[in-house]
Amino acid sequence: MLDLDALTARRQLIDESPDLAALRDRLVERAAPVLARMPIVPPTKALLSRDGGICPDDRSPLVFDPWSPDDHRCPVCSRTFGSPHHHAHWARTQHLWVAERAAHLATICAMTGDQRAGARAREILAEYYTLYFDLPNRDNVLGPTHLFFSTYLESIWLLDYLSAAFILRELGVLDDSDIDQINAIADEAATIIAEFNEGLSNRQTWNSAALAAIAVWFGDEELALTAIEGRTGLLGHLGDGFGRDGMWFEGENYHLFAMRGLLVGLQWATVAGATLLDDDAVARHLAEAMMAPADTALPDLTFPARKDSRYGVSLAHPAYIESWEAGFAALGERAPAGLASWIAALYAVPPHEEATYDSYLHEAGEPKPHRRARSELSWWALLTMAPELPAADEPWRGRTVFLDQQGLAVIRHGETYVSLECGGRSGGGHGHPDRLHLTVHVGGVHWLPDPGAGSYVTPDLFWYRSTMAHNAPIEDGHDQRRLDSARCEAFAVNGDWAWCAATWTDARRRIVVGPEWMVDLFIFESAVPHRLELPWHLHGEYRLDAPMESIAEPSPNSFLSEMESCNLSDNPGGAIEVTATAGERTMRLRFAGDGELLRTRGPGLPGEQSLQPMLIRRHDGEQAAMATVLDFTGIVTAMDVAASTVRVHHGDVITTIEFGTTDVAITSAGRRIALGGARPPALGRATFVLDRPTPSRASAIWIDAAPALDGSLTGFSRRSPLALDDEHQYYRTELAYPGPDAFSATACLNWSDHELYLAVDVIKDDLIIRADDAPPLGLDNEPDDINTDSLQLYSNLPGHHIDGWLIRPHIDGRIIVRPIGAVSREAPSGRWSRTDRGYCVTLRVPTPGLADLLRHDRVGFDLIVNEMRSGRIRRAGQLIWTGGAGWAYLRGDRHDPAQLGEVELT
Repeated sequence: MLDLDALTARRQLIDESPDLAALRDRLVERAAPVLARMPIVPPTKALLSRDGGICPDDRSPLVFDPWSPDDHRCPVCSRTFGSPHHHAHWARTQHLWVAERAAHLATICAMTGDQRAGARAREILAEYYTLYFDLPNRDNVLGPTHLFFSTYLESIWLLDYLSAAFILRELGVLDDSDIDQINAIADEAATIIAEFNEGLSNRQTWNSAALAAIAVWFGDEELALTAIEGRTGLLGHLGDGFGRDGMWFEGENYHLFAMRGLLVGLQWATVAGATLLDDDAVARHLAEAMMAPADTALPDLTFPARKDSRYGVSLAHPAYIESWEAGFAALGERAPAGLASWIAALYAVPPHEEATYDSYLHEAGEPKPHRRARSELSWWALLTMAPELPAADEPWRGRTVFLDQQGLAVIRHGETYVSLECGGRSGGGHGHPDRLHLTVHVGGVHWLPDPGAGSYVTPDLFWYRSTMAHNAPIEDGHDQRRLDSARCEAFAVNGDWAWCAATWTDARRRIVVGPEWMVDLFIFESAVPHRLELPWHLHGEYRLDAPMESIAEPSPNSFLSEMESCNLSDNPGGAIEVTATAGERTMRLRFAGDGELLRTRGPGLPGEQSLQPMLIRRHDGEQAAMATVLDFTGIVTAMDVAASTVRVHHGDVITTIEFGTTDVAITSAGRRIALGGARPPALGRATFVLDRPTPSRASAIWIDAAPALDGSLTGFSRRSPLALDDEHQYYRTELAYPGPDAFSATACLNWSDHELYLAVDVIKDDLIIRADDAPPLGLDNEPDDINTDSLQLYSNLPGHHIDGWLIRPHIDGRIIVRPIGAVSREAPSGRWSRTDRGYCVTLRVPTPGLADLLRHDRVGFDLIVNEMRSGRIRRAGQLIWTGGAGWAYLRGDRHDPAQLGEVELT
């Protein structure tokens, strides 16, 4: 990413810097294996599957070994496995690793003059001249790509590939034939990446960085302007993705990923002549983004697994350290105070088992280093980081802070870390329904964790994305709605005490944290009765001091089992004590107030194979007050709660905590401490909000007698049909809409007192029916019948939940029906048959609630027709009656309720 003059200057700087020279020498040493033999370039397109890269026995990720394409070792049981899915999973990482090695070797050539390294890098580039185009751009999961299954992976690969190519071109290593071949790849990649613009997304930072690199390669000023300064370019993502508080809107995990992509892109922008950091506002906001993860870091310097984060990941991962090093160097004198001490603290963290990252594979296949050091980083650090890291004035210490746009309150006291989710920013598609979630990390133990998310391709993802998986409130058994925001009403610190007050719908949660214990008061007030549940996911083993009675009825939550209960009012003193133990550490909790305490079992943290115990506070009614004391040191002997006052007994002292709406008073041993900190409602960023288009509308025609339902239109009224025949109704993958003559549908919707009747006449020459004995695809956590010619049907009667069904033709004329989510009524029935131009499906859809409706009432409705094409393993696209156009990626059988149209009963 440096032109010849800059490469020459950098080489001199490296010679003069002990740190950079040590890194250069280490990179030369680490390049020996790829100089000794050509890396394996897999002639395989990567595949995302449930079982690829996972041990079938203990579900551990298999070790990535770049020199072993067929045998993949489990780090837990030491067995090796091989299968097409394992190989295709390995190919994903291998393509990225090989491109990274090309950039590594090109850098060595530039910084040492070693022509062998330049020749090997050129050889790697040449391996892709034809292979890139030979691998098909189809069957992708998230955006078009040749080598992978998602566009952002192609962007990461291309950034390393073009880095190597650009350096080699500057050094004169490439000839005209090489450059022509690389031009073809860059041009194709530009078309693919630019076409799949993901808007505001962590992935789009990498896509924009890749487009900036392509612009530099071609000298394309127009493309550079779009990639760097466009609304979804690098500046747009820095301005809108990282909030006022510096945190990326999708949380810490994606903050770190987006930050690295942004920094890589900014370096390409500099080569293009865009000196963005000369602007003080841009530099200041980047500095805020640099420090935001330090503000939320747990005491053990892992990041909290908020939203779709991995659990227990160290912030001292070299990929992250390298990003902070690059940011420190780029900001220079404007680097934020504390950044140097933060980086130094990360270097001091002992190495442990590190996760494998798509954007950093520098250590793959190597033994873990004994310590983290600047000399152990990658080629990118050699070209970017400062010659030396100044000594920190004082050790890094986390601070008590409220991140206003993220809506996260963090309270620290020594080894105590408490946070409360009290914001309205959901985190987009990676957000979780976890308003008022409580995290507690004390004495090196993560007592109340946020589990984050496990694998995206296993069914337990739906557990980790549920409210019940968090220490957060639930109303009437349903996940919190994304549209319901929480709000921080007060946040303040006074000496050893801190507090936070937050609200979500009819619930208020107040926490007061002291040096030895904390109080959590949860208050619920509503005009109508609700079932309120407040889960407590305690880490470690624990025991209760109260007898529990088994609950006979099955849990409505399919992830939970073995439920027991105890009424708090039946317990002496009105409180139940729970003692939690993790190793040599102990914490005691006392639960008091309304309702009952349930003990059950559910999924544990990601990676845990067995169900784990958990507690749930439950109360039915209009009002509830639930108080909990978390005792960090074992000094609390009793507690009681009355209205908004909690009294905590510890030794001979009674501390009284009186909660107000925006203030709290703490009285203990004659001393009174007041905490206020009232906060006005947070102002969101000004964004473009498009008016929702007028919903699609159609008519359901009354019929006196049921139609034949034999796969023909016999008995159906064909008045007011629903048409699915326009490109604006087509959600595509890699190929554009083929046109109504190749793929379209006409639907007739009729009704009677208790039932809807639907006929769907589909035009499609090549009907693909999934056989009963077809092996499972094992692709992801979506049903296989999504990836065949099939229908998705959604209806919503007033006052009811949405019912959804996935329907596919069976070879013998029957239909196979699968519910989508939890449905409230009998499944549809019917038949299908082939027609001259395709096939026709006829359905009876039992709808008892229709009897309560009148003519001209309206029902929510939508119809989707999935299109499968031969030679594919994933569907090609889908026609959606309510339309909108877009991409079929990641939609599965889920459907936005807001998109449903309206059907008038006539």
